Amino acid sequence: MFPAVVWKMGGVRITRKKLKSIAVVGAGSWGTAIGTWLAGNGHDVRIWDIDLTVIDDINENYCNSRYLPDCKLPTNLRGFHTLESAMQACSAVAISVPSRVFEVALRSVASNLNLMNAAEMPVVVWGTKGFDPKTGGLLSDVADRVLGDSAVYAVLSGPTFAYEIVCGLPAGTDLASASEDRVESIADLFRSERILVYTTSDLVGVQVGGATKNVIAIAAGISDGLGFGINARCLMIARGHAEINRLNIALGGKSETMMGLSGMGDLVLTCSGDLSRNRRLGLGLGQGKPLDQVLKEIGQEVEGMQSTREAFDIGNKLDVFMPITERVYRILFEGLSPIEAAGELMALGPSLKWSFFIWFLLLFGEVNL
Repeated sequence: MFPAVVWKMGGVRITRKKLKSIAVVGAGSWGTAIGTWLAGNGHDVRIWDIDLTVIDDINENYCNSRYLPDCKLPTNLRGFHTLESAMQACSAVAISVPSRVFEVALRSVASNLNLMNAAEMPVVVWGTKGFDPKTGGLLSDVADRVLGDSAVYAVLSGPTFAYEIVCGLPAGTDLASASEDRVESIADLFRSERILVYTTSDLVGVQVGGATKNVIAIAAGISDGLGFGINARCLMIARGHAEINRLNIALGGKSETMMGLSGMGDLVLTCSGDLSRNRRLGLGLGQGKPLDQVLKEIGQEVEGMQSTREAFDIGNKLDVFMPITERVYRILFEGLSPIEAAGELMALGPSLKWSFFIWFLLLFGEVNL
């Protein structure tokens, strides 16, 4: 168990943790990581998933063989066969499911809030990164619609690969909530000597950063798959960051959030780390593999697929200039070749000479389609 040392922006605060019973909804790689993280802080963690074979694996073998096969899980992370039993007498719920089923999961949680600890208003935190597929809105809009005033909610987002969290490696993340009087106590559930948790009220910025970085990571992977090198990857990250911030501002977020962990931090991680499924998708496409083959090789949900479609639609609706997102969308859904997309993007720069360079590489065989 980690000592109760809480790191905050502005210094170190020593507190005695009040251990809680916390339910986790979703036992994929990130849900298991969140459960392990909370259990490492000493909390009683009850995890539930619709796939009961994963739950049984956690209980019987202290392992999630499907998503994190090489990781031993703590004994105070226990699997439950029903959401109702997992949420019984809990004071907080953490949701980690794909964005396409986020509303379904949240409605299930909302219908069981009466089972939670009645001493104070229950807390719902989610680590899901994406947009609402029905409306194209933020997941906090879904929470407003589903939860109303029945719970306090917060969003957890930052540069955190599940595998490294389960291994206990150092990390940091943002936690956003509109509840000024509860945000620090919610963050304290996650804070430890190994993980920094910074708080903010910018729900929009934290969510936009978490959702759209997956799109840019696909683009960065494509660039690497084409063999363009690290310079080009950094170009993609920098211009992608500017693109994300334009969308963020259009939706009402703060620019400074994009410079933090849920913005630039998560973007750099996802674009450069090979644990990123979105980057691996781009790598495969850049190497000339068919989309279906790459998705089969990855074998898990690639959130950037859906986020690309939604970010593209939102950008068009708000008239936001998002050239990288547009090309990723056309590669994924309209058959644009990666090398053609690269040529188009370079032609958009301050000079056309670099687009000529791209086509030169193509014509003389330095780039393999």
